[in-house]
Amino acid sequence: MGTDNDITHLEDPSPHGDGNYAPDEVQKEITHLQDPEWVAAQKRYMRKLNLIILPTISLLYFFEYLDRGNVANAKLYGLDSGHDSAQGGVAPGLQKLTSRQWQLVVMIFYVGLVLCQVPGCIGYRIFPPSKWIAFGVCGWAIASMLQCVAFNLSGLLACRVFIGVFEGFFGTGIVYYLSLWYHRAELGVRVFWFLGPTAIAGAFGGLIAYGIGHIKSSTPNWKWLFLIEALPCFCLGLFCLYWLLDRPLKNSRFSGKDQEIAEARYHSESFDKTGKIQKKHLIWVFTDWRLYVQAAIYVPTAALLSSISGFLPTIISNLGYKEPTTANLMTVPPYACSFVIMFLASWLSDRYRTRGIPIVILMSIGTIAYALLATLPEAQLRGKYACVCIAVACVYATYPPTHAWAANNFGNETKRAVGMGYYTAIGNLGSIAGTFVYPATDAPQFKKGHFICMGLCIATALLSAGNSAVLAWLNRYRDRKYGKPVPGASIDVTELADNSPQFRFMT
Repeated sequence: MGTDNDITHLEDPSPHGDGNYAPDEVQKEITHLQDPEWVAAQKRYMRKLNLIILPTISLLYFFEYLDRGNVANAKLYGLDSGHDSAQGGVAPGLQKLTSRQWQLVVMIFYVGLVLCQVPGCIGYRIFPPSKWIAFGVCGWAIASMLQCVAFNLSGLLACRVFIGVFEGFFGTGIVYYLSLWYHRAELGVRVFWFLGPTAIAGAFGGLIAYGIGHIKSSTPNWKWLFLIEALPCFCLGLFCLYWLLDRPLKNSRFSGKDQEIAEARYHSESFDKTGKIQKKHLIWVFTDWRLYVQAAIYVPTAALLSSISGFLPTIISNLGYKEPTTANLMTVPPYACSFVIMFLASWLSDRYRTRGIPIVILMSIGTIAYALLATLPEAQLRGKYACVCIAVACVYATYPPTHAWAANNFGNETKRAVGMGYYTAIGNLGSIAGTFVYPATDAPQFKKGHFICMGLCIATALLSAGNSAVLAWLNRYRDRKYGKPVPGASIDVTELADNSPQFRFMT
């Protein structure tokens, strides 16, 4: 096993001033964070920071997930019907889209997403984050609204691609953006506040679709669905230009003691000069075996997530809730359960500074839930519906720890920005695959799809357990070879990133 191949030439580090730790002036700066006066000021600062960032990114991802997943609800209102039918859908004449064509509609979004995730993360590194976020949000909102005027399959596919493109510009880099402002052990819960709205969006998407289903209008209900969910998102994107912070060391909107705290916190775990992007750091991203292991964990998770977001209303409808409005309404409880379990898993992963163990536990439970979904008889409606709730909750709850885990273990800003984009781009190949898990021809039981999802849960659990064990071994190896890091000291990751002898991985 190759380990620490970039640092074997270094001598054993001494506590400070040897290039392995931040300069002395930075070390003095961060010691102030322990002063009683600064401790109280930090609490006030954190309240301000949380109030500015967390509700905003929660709302943004809430609308992102609404706009990427509302085609599943729109299908129940006739989006897949013929253009000349009463529903005015996108299929030709009075026909309906075939199962393969519908899978293409769901899948094509992820093509745009995957292609733009690395450029999207680099955008956060190059441009002011508030401007870059506004650009991505307004872009996907416009593309989502344009679905209302799609009159054929090609037009709908074009809109879906561009929704994916602009969501790629926005969403992938948010975890990197959060890592600028929060410590590694604070990131799990903060990533939850970013990704948690996926569950809320799923629940509200069902409620909104339920309400829209009662609109009596000459305009097809699926068009109202796209418009009502995209217009507020566009306005929120414009608001981000004014409201969101950029970076702790530049355009942070803080002043006085708050700005001093922002800078001290930014340097308190690691010191990175964050100059121009260095070529060697880019090379390290694409040659880092740890990234590929982390991405391998995300691939099955992404497949599970996309299978749920694209087909949950259809799965529930085939359980026996045949009315479209009822099927949309019954998607709410699984997502509500997901939100609660997501928070608990994220909080515990921060509290105990571990990412792998919560994922293993959740995916083990998810394995059982999918096995029961595949094997319970069709008459067991309540039992199968309960398994849907459990499976959806377990899958969604792995989402924040998985993303936080990846961000935790990229040593400096360049590796984190480019690495997060590359990691999610690889992972979302699983999202593309997940759109083919539940073909309409397998209805109403979808046994094959449930067994596939069971296998994906097993794969995620095994990969997470293995990755956690290997990273723990690497930490012990570095402790033996270089000594344990000085408690409370800031590690210089400007040049060596996570290959620094004093850098320790989150397991």
